[in-house]
Amino acid sequence: MKRPLAHCRSKAGAAAKAEAEAEAEAEEENRAKKRSRYYCGDPKTMKEKKKKPRDADAARTISEETEEQSMLLGKREKSKGTLELFSDLPLSPQTLKALHENHMGSLSMTQIQSSAIPPLLEGKDVMAVARNSTGNTLAFLIPAVEMLCEQCFSPKNGTGVIILCPTGELAIKVHTDAKALLKYHTLTSGLIMNGNGWRREAESLVKGANLLVSTPSRLLFHLKNTKGFLYKNLKCVIIHEADQIGIDLRKEIKYIFKLLPKKRQNALFCGTPSEEMDELALFLFKKKKDNEHHILVTLSAEKTKVNFEMVRQCYCVIPSKRRLISLCAFLKRNLSKKSLVVFSSSNSVQFHYEILRYLQIDCLHIHSKMTQQKQTSTFIDFCKADKGILLCANDIIDCASHLPSVDWFLQYEPPESPKDYIHTLGQVVASQEDRKAHPILFLMQEESKFLQLLGDMGITLEEYQCDGMKLLDLSSRLEKTVGENYYLNRLAKDAYRSYFSAYSSKSSKDVFNTQNLNFQSVAASFCIPCPPKVDLS
Repeated sequence: MKRPLAHCRSKAGAAAKAEAEAEAEAEEENRAKKRSRYYCGDPKTMKEKKKKPRDADAARTISEETEEQSMLLGKREKSKGTLELFSDLPLSPQTLKALHENHMGSLSMTQIQSSAIPPLLEGKDVMAVARNSTGNTLAFLIPAVEMLCEQCFSPKNGTGVIILCPTGELAIKVHTDAKALLKYHTLTSGLIMNGNGWRREAESLVKGANLLVSTPSRLLFHLKNTKGFLYKNLKCVIIHEADQIGIDLRKEIKYIFKLLPKKRQNALFCGTPSEEMDELALFLFKKKKDNEHHILVTLSAEKTKVNFEMVRQCYCVIPSKRRLISLCAFLKRNLSKKSLVVFSSSNSVQFHYEILRYLQIDCLHIHSKMTQQKQTSTFIDFCKADKGILLCANDIIDCASHLPSVDWFLQYEPPESPKDYIHTLGQVVASQEDRKAHPILFLMQEESKFLQLLGDMGITLEEYQCDGMKLLDLSSRLEKTVGENYYLNRLAKDAYRSYFSAYSSKSSKDVFNTQNLNFQSVAASFCIPCPPKVDLS
């Protein structure tokens, strides 16, 4: 018996409807796969699939994602020709999310990042030259994290990447960035440096630190003395700020290289090219059989040099006896800003710190007589603060690879020479990220020839009116307080003697001559009515 035509039509319509629903479901499933493939969040928040969980097959999933993103990268390279965005790189979703969430990088890469990251991802040795604050840290951290991720490192595998930094402050900064980048990875990180407890560091190394940030001397100590420090699986060594490494540190690094596995990737990053860096690079890369794996990444001179013309450099000539009250007046007017004040000695820093505290002007201070741990914690607190005052000794500034970003940079006591002024100013300008520093040089009338020396080197300074007339009555009050307080009186005399010791050691005797100074006025700047005896020999 033949069925009605309407019934056949309804059956055909139902079949077509079922087929359309199946196609729509398949298309939705493909879209879901694509979203999960580039999803940069917690795997638990992804749509549940009828397959093994992500954690159970992490190595396979990461490998597939990297391969798929590599294919996407190839397509983009063909269409764009160059890499401009972090999303153009074959990075894991965890790294991409960390980059965007922590604002560690904008959508666009800097020149050093776009030039150095691709060859490092390919496993090649790289020597990169680019000034500070151009993205050097991310340029080597991203490839390091991706390499550990690709190799499926876990704590039981030990250390896979070692990053060497010349100073503890720089090591802390790099480790902080590394932890932020590893936020969504299961990889571990470690920080070892002078001033930390070595036993706690040893425990961390034995447990397994996949990415290790260290100073050379402390790494050498643990390589020799820490049993259970697993570094035989080391894949990469990175030296950051290689141009800041002195002779002693270079010797330690060369000894470290002899203890580490020979088959590894090497990377060298520095702010300015130098003979010392070339020597270190020659030692690091000379044993490579394939010279093609050694790539030099150098930004053009226009990109690397510091543009001093964009900085408004100022000076103010102040009589010696009014220097302290002028400094207090300036800092009081700029409490809402971030200021860095540099002194010639540790004793001078300590004295001015106590005086400012007495005047209820909140500030931090760093000098070489403090423990490394205290110096480091203070430095970090100031870097994180939106406003504040940091008093710092010259020797700390000279050794620092990175300076905090500030609004005002005050050189309360002039530097050794014009070259030192230019060097310090270069550090300040290069470290500015979200602020524009205004450097001010404090001078006495006897030191005005220093401006002429700077002019001979093409550096021109504008005069800045730093008046402390409104606080003249403060001078007598401070003298009375320092005279009655034994602790402040001792600090003032120590600072006074240290000032003359630093002043007499300056090489430019035609500018900085102790015989031209009024000892009574200088003593007044330290709140001392009668100048103490000073041995100038």
